[in-house]
Amino acid sequence: MTGTTISKSVYLKASPETVWRHLTDKDLLGKWFHPAQADMTPGADYTLVSQKDGDRMCWGRVEEMLPTTYMRWAFTVGPLGGAMTTVEWQLDDAPGGTRLTLTHSGLPASAEGYGLVLALDKGWHGFLMNLHDL
Repeated sequence: MTGTTISKSVYLKASPETVWRHLTDKDLLGKWFHPAQADMTPGADYTLVSQKDGDRMCWGRVEEMLPTTYMRWAFTVGPLGGAMTTVEWQLDDAPGGTRLTLTHSGLPASAEGYGLVLALDKGWHGFLMNLHDL
């Protein structure tokens, strides 16, 4: 893959089934990330909106789902100017919970795009930390 990749893992004191529901259920997504207009389903377009004003925050398509273990999204945000990137979610059993790994690839590789990479990296860090409250 070309471009820059962000990769982060967190260990959660929740079962893979519980973590999966928080990644796919429209209402639960809003508790740690952004509310969705519909549940995440394979092959479906999605839009995640701001909790403050309901404005569109990020959008794309659910490209692949292997329930409770893996999901891949085509993903973009306004500053990407419509360019699609890839977000992958990997859930692995861990003693007492789940190891969740996020990989966000296809991000700008240029010095000009580095500010956006930093903003996305900080955003993902914060959102994944929210999942510790499961």
